[in-house]
Amino acid sequence: MTTAHQQLLAINLGAWTPEDWSAAATVATAIFTIFTVGIALAAALYAKQQVDLARQLREEQAQPFVVVDFADNPVMRQGIDFVVENMGQTLARNVKIVVDPPFATTFDQYGYPLKDAPLITEGIPSLPPRKRITALFDGAPERRESGLPMKYTATVRFEDAHGRAQEPLTYILDLSIRYSLLSPTEYGMSDAAEALRKIAKMLEESRRDLRTELRRRQAERTVEGNTGESSTD
Repeated sequence: MTTAHQQLLAINLGAWTPEDWSAAATVATAIFTIFTVGIALAAALYAKQQVDLARQLREEQAQPFVVVDFADNPVMRQGIDFVVENMGQTLARNVKIVVDPPFATTFDQYGYPLKDAPLITEGIPSLPPRKRITALFDGAPERRESGLPMKYTATVRFEDAHGRAQEPLTYILDLSIRYSLLSPTEYGMSDAAEALRKIAKMLEESRRDLRTELRRRQAERTVEGNTGESSTD
């Protein structure tokens, strides 16, 4: 059957008229055109996806990105700061921070509880890119001995520069990870000032001791002189 079919095909091809060949060429051209159009549509769809992804990436990179966290205080040794920072590339508006449970620190006794500060109760009207706001939160040794909560959940809501609400961001702020860690001691300006005060105190004590010793020796020489004059007499 295969040989007969090939002969039949050969006979048919040989019997084709120019019109048949023209029709076949038209069909082949149409099939090729459809195939080409399909490839072009697939390429166009892929290109559109790439453009959409690039645009989405640019929009995400251009959005504000507000971060809250705990950080080391640069001045107070073992001091802990609460930090709010816009790490995005555009302005953040109407930044609201909700903390659960409400902040409680060993510094509340001094009359400035952070939970009642406008930073928490009212929020931030506008936060430019790379803008960083810090508030002294607590001291590490005092915190550990206080029995106060060591973990907080902070939810941050904000808008972009055009007033469009952004997806809320939730952060787990855990103070316990700061303990039992090895870290180098970094001395700041407060340490230098304290060292200078100690040096000044030591110098003052040395001068006082020196003056006392000079007065003692002067008194001894005076007594010896008076004793010598009495012997001569």
